[in-house]
Amino acid sequence: MVNAFDVIRNRISKKERVIKNVLQYDGEVWMDSGGFQFLRHGKVPEIEDLAKVYDQFWDIRYFLNLDYPPSPTDSDHELEAKLRMSMVNYEYLTKRFDNVLPVLHYHWRTDIIMEYLVKYLDFNPKCIAIGGLVPYVLISRGVPKDSRRSALRFLLRIKQETDTCIHVLGLGSPIINPILKLIGVDSTDTSTWRVKAAYGKVIMPGGGERHVSGRSINFGGKKITPDDLMRLHKFLRDTGFPIIDRFNDIKLSFEYRALINAWVVLNSFEEPNSGVFRAIYDELVSMFSKEALERAY
Repeated sequence: MVNAFDVIRNRISKKERVIKNVLQYDGEVWMDSGGFQFLRHGKVPEIEDLAKVYDQFWDIRYFLNLDYPPSPTDSDHELEAKLRMSMVNYEYLTKRFDNVLPVLHYHWRTDIIMEYLVKYLDFNPKCIAIGGLVPYVLISRGVPKDSRRSALRFLLRIKQETDTCIHVLGLGSPIINPILKLIGVDSTDTSTWRVKAAYGKVIMPGGGERHVSGRSINFGGKKITPDDLMRLHKFLRDTGFPIIDRFNDIKLSFEYRALINAWVVLNSFEEPNSGVFRAIYDELVSMFSKEALERAY
């Protein structure tokens, strides 16, 4: 996943038409509008300007719509206004491109969000991108009570009521992956593999993170133990990590930590060990088992 904000900020030549050449990467590439990054810098692009960036590259699998994320404190009028503006942007982009995905951000007024989901489905998109879940699911402080369950139930509701393809923005994590898989989410993405590596951390199979760089710890996470290192090494070996022979580089090399983190995020689907995510996972398993039994009879 790349975004239009970075394309503009890095002043990528308008003569460059192949994003994979820029990235030196041969896999599938999606392009986000960069709306969140633009908002942080105080300016949202005009939809016509965003379309010019999208039009530059021919090898993007999907472009994401420029939407206006709602705030939990928005009134019904404010929420509807943002959803309407997002819909106008989507209608504009679909007239220019045949590979634009709509983006809907989670909001606790889920009935209103679902109304717009149905409107987007009238365009027959290949997938729906769902954003705005990270603060509710992965951040434990300052969020409403039971927000994790509410946000994940929202994904389940979309899947059960529409059976459409769902891509979840920013939620890729070893502790969340098994829950998303149970719900039937088709794909997700994250930048945490790179961010954690930059802070000297590795992501552990099944969830959690450990400091490995030897630097002083100012916030978050624990220092890695010999047992942790053995568990991580075993996971990498068992899942076929291709450069495990460089495992000793884990403490000194940001690039190597980033590769390990990306591998763990992509390949760890262990059931959560404990805590609220284990409880949510067990609730989903129980619910699906009950539904299967009811269908059988």
